[in-house]
Amino acid sequence: MARIICLANSTRPGGRCIAGIDIDTGKWVRPVSHSTTRAITFDMRNIEGEEPEILDVIEIPLEDHGPDDGCQPENRLVKPGKWRKVDQKKSREVINYCEDNSVILHNHIDRVLATFFEELPRRKWKSLQLIRNKNVSFNLDFWGKRRAFFCDGEGHGLELAVKDPVFLNKLVKEEPVSSDCIMTISLAGPWSPNETEPKRCYKLVAGVIEL
Repeated sequence: MARIICLANSTRPGGRCIAGIDIDTGKWVRPVSHSTTRAITFDMRNIEGEEPEILDVIEIPLEDHGPDDGCQPENRLVKPGKWRKVDQKKSREVINYCEDNSVILHNHIDRVLATFFEELPRRKWKSLQLIRNKNVSFNLDFWGKRRAFFCDGEGHGLELAVKDPVFLNKLVKEEPVSSDCIMTISLAGPWSPNETEPKRCYKLVAGVIEL
């Protein structure tokens, strides 16, 4: 059993990607299923019929291991059993978990080549990072997808897909949103559009907390 502060509930094929910080260890945890997509279905994650919300403290029955898919050391397999909400944090209570954003998930661009992890010691892998940015904007890209536009701590610009459905709903409704946000940046598993191009792991915004 793990108790995590839920900091991501993002869409992915087949369900959701849930992630958070273990209250007891201070380390990231990403519950995953045995399916090939690793997605968490609603039957797995529902708490009394409701979605886990960002900032909820939830108890989840987990194994102490999981498939890392070549880049995600935080993954832990879900065990049978009910998820339970035991508390809820306020937005500013998680600021202390934010990391230095000079480098966001290994480099200054929106993706990491899968081969990068083959040469990096596994103890240095990471696929989740909590950052605060006081000057982030959320706009449509060329293809009509909602993206977060911001600079990392060294001034490198990033445009990352937003996968937090609750926050996306606010954007679709054109509700006002803050430019000062805590964001969970997640690294997706290796993917390539075809057999000739190298696999890459894209960064995405898996959770947004407005300040």
